[in-house]
Amino acid sequence: MPRKKPEDLKSKAAPVADTPAPIAPAAAPAPAPIAPQPAAQTSAYHPADINGDGHIDKEEKQMELEFRRKTLEDQDAMRDAQRNMTWFALFGLLLYPFAVVITSLLGLSEATKTLGSMAPTYFVAVAGIVAAFFGAQAYSKKK
Repeated sequence: MPRKKPEDLKSKAAPVADTPAPIAPAAAPAPAPIAPQPAAQTSAYHPADINGDGHIDKEEKQMELEFRRKTLEDQDAMRDAQRNMTWFALFGLLLYPFAVVITSLLGLSEATKTLGSMAPTYFVAVAGIVAAFFGAQAYSKKK
């Protein structure tokens, strides 16, 4: 049913009475039935449908497959970089005490003192990197 214009509503309005009408308690309106929605064309909303014509042609399909392949390659490269960074940090964490011992054996007392004073901050930072990596791995496997 089409909506009525405001002019139509004013012209058909009932005349206003001088005496107020008694107010009846308002009943709760019945819920409107939910009408079934027509099925939408899924290809019109698909991200591969670049030109929006509702159809995925061969070029759009090729582009979508290439995009997905690149996304997978990027995710794989990111995981490799994170893994390499974590191993590098872990080896640095394990080799740091040897650096202190070597500088002490070589008689570099200033270097030994500097490495010794940096150790607490270094160990906490590197342990945070390693813990974040392994925590993220455990979380993603749990999911």
